[in-house]
Amino acid sequence: MSSRIDIPGQKGLPFRVRGNGANFTPTYVPNRIQVGKERNLVRHANFCGLEDVFEIHGRNREVHISGNLLHSELGSFERLLDHNQEATLITPGWSGNVRVMQGDYEGPIGWDSRNNDFLWQYTLDLVSTGEDEAEHMRFAGSGIVNDGRSSRQRGRGSYLI
Repeated sequence: MSSRIDIPGQKGLPFRVRGNGANFTPTYVPNRIQVGKERNLVRHANFCGLEDVFEIHGRNREVHISGNLLHSELGSFERLLDHNQEATLITPGWSGNVRVMQGDYEGPIGWDSRNNDFLWQYTLDLVSTGEDEAEHMRFAGSGIVNDGRSSRQRGRGSYLI
């Protein structure tokens, strides 16, 4: 049975970074969430006139997030920047275990009259630990009958679980 992930105090689609002491759940969902994956492919001509493509090395997903947060949320963002352990990222498009690569904030950029607080702008770059990647070692030898996701991951890719 599917149910929407509701995060208390947050409007719109779900977003948070949490775990091992980190807890960043801003009031406003980010303006931008970009998930990317880089692959190192080798292409060779084959006998049929087309080409064979092999992956030499893939990289873990990188997630770039930018948005606004309230002045009262700066402390949790700063703790996240100093966080040096794994945490769990939940977004509408991709969720999994991540580590913080870098981040910054600037402001105040405005006033939020609904919350009577200053608004700040932030960016955050995260990298997947690989545990939630389809090519992770724990899935080795599973064969073609396994799509490379654990049972807890099925349904990810949207905010329904």
